[in-house]
Amino acid sequence: MVSRRCVFFIGGYDPKSPEAFFGRLDREMRRYESTWNVTAKITGIANPAKDVGVATVEAAGDGWQAVTEFHFLGLDSIVTKDAARPLPVRIGRYLAAFLDYWLSGTAFAIFSRSWRFGLYFLYPFVAALLFYLVAWVVARLVINLAGIEIPGLSWLIALLALFPLLATLGKRWFVPHLMDLWSFSLEYLRGRRPAAGALLDRYADMACKAAAAHPFDEILFIGHSTGGGLILDLVARTLNADPTFAQRAASVSLLTLGSTALKFGLHPAAKDFRQKVQRIVDNPSVKWSEFQCMVDVVNFYGTNPVLEMDLRPRDSENPSAFPVVDRVHLRDMLDATGYKRIKRRFFRIHYQFIMANTRRYYYDFFSICFGPRTLSEVANPAYATGKAGR
Repeated sequence: MVSRRCVFFIGGYDPKSPEAFFGRLDREMRRYESTWNVTAKITGIANPAKDVGVATVEAAGDGWQAVTEFHFLGLDSIVTKDAARPLPVRIGRYLAAFLDYWLSGTAFAIFSRSWRFGLYFLYPFVAALLFYLVAWVVARLVINLAGIEIPGLSWLIALLALFPLLATLGKRWFVPHLMDLWSFSLEYLRGRRPAAGALLDRYADMACKAAAAHPFDEILFIGHSTGGGLILDLVARTLNADPTFAQRAASVSLLTLGSTALKFGLHPAAKDFRQKVQRIVDNPSVKWSEFQCMVDVVNFYGTNPVLEMDLRPRDSENPSAFPVVDRVHLRDMLDATGYKRIKRRFFRIHYQFIMANTRRYYYDFFSICFGPRTLSEVANPAYATGKAGR
């Protein structure tokens, strides 16, 4: 049973401050309490460094109490800096990344593993193209009505109109943001984002110091979305900084949720990234669970990341045994009203991985982070029915 836990969490490529994250966590805590008949509260939040928030969460239920030291490791400084670049620069970097993914064969590899994620990959390009074509049609109609005959004028007007369209309607539909995401993804996997590497090195140092400062029953690294790839990098850097880290607690686990790590790992240039993941695979003390969801288009549903990256498996006789890959059902996590409210909002579906459930289900982010059981115990269908000792 876990009485003291340490969590290190990296979320997606989002402009989210520690205060905003913990504010949402606190609001979602009420659902966790109601669903599982427990009490939980955040007793303190500190900001020891930029992008970082550390909170203490005390939770209690029937016959148990658990204290979690929760480290939010943000990407806000990177994301906001990317978004502050001039829009033409952002578009240019995105188009370079988009072309690279095709020329390297990575886009084809993405579609072969998950066509749904492939459509997500295409989304910002198709959206921008549609904006341009709509602008061209309107420009052409106006030019024809005005009787102007200047070759290429409609194309030029459409190009100029593209920027305000992306800045308004495009922003509403996350198009520029996703362009930044894909340019960041390519630059990161090619080692062209030293700021990201420095941030992860700082986080690895913080993880080592936190683990050495207190005894924990469980140390848990969690990555969601893009964070599902970055958390692998962080764990590898932590193991490199402290080779004994995996023995710092009785259970040292890695949890990837709605992970998009394969957008890094499938690229031929991501050799360094794949070597880091191999380091995790080769450490027998580190457990790894990955949860996927079919209705979430922003994850590689039905894949095993280690096998897809052609890494050497931990168990040669059972290559698919590590990581433990499980597929969750959104309908079982939410009541009918809640599911109906979000089922057509694909970004909201993606974020359900780190939101509170409204129905008891064996996958529950809050139970994993704040409950009395280790990850390997909670990730069990019997847990939701009470058979796992809840």
